[in-house]
Amino acid sequence: MNGDDMSVVVFIVLTVAIFALLGLVQKLVERL
Repeated sequence: MNGDDMSVVVFIVLTVAIFALLGLVQKLVERL
């Protein structure tokens, strides 16, 4: 596993985390 693979994995993890945060924020806003 070289550096390029690692950067791709980090990018995917960050993208998934951002989408998860957006989903949580949307649920919180709908409850207000």
